[in-house]
Amino acid sequence: MANILDRFNKDVIGSKGGISDYSSKISSKGDFSRLDDLNVILSSWNNILLTPTRTYNWDAEYGCDLFKMIFEPCDNLTSEKIKDEIITKIQRYDDRATITDIQIVYLTNRKGFNLSIFVNYKGEESNFNLTIDETLFSIYMEAVD
Repeated sequence: MANILDRFNKDVIGSKGGISDYSSKISSKGDFSRLDDLNVILSSWNNILLTPTRTYNWDAEYGCDLFKMIFEPCDNLTSEKIKDEIITKIQRYDDRATITDIQIVYLTNRKGFNLSIFVNYKGEESNFNLTIDETLFSIYMEAVD
């Protein structure tokens, strides 16, 4: 069985020498959107950071507890806790790329913060943004109940 999977991974057009995956977003052709290289990693990181720990059925430790820091004070200690949580979880679950910087901007009109995570993968640099706010917290709390 692994032989068939290896052959598929090697023979899919455009997959030689790189990583690829499919997103649940539907393309204009009606297919799942294909992601390549760094976009695959960023999608994985997004899933890790938005999944609360103890909610994934097969691995209770999978995920991140950023949502618990929404109501913390907007100070350097909280910023360091957020950065530590991100770095620890990313290094544990998907270390294919390197985090070069994390910028945190606290929201002024509601509880929460915006994250800008800067990434380097094989010389290619990019970043992605994530908003963790009270809306997300209420969704998590409803799911746990």
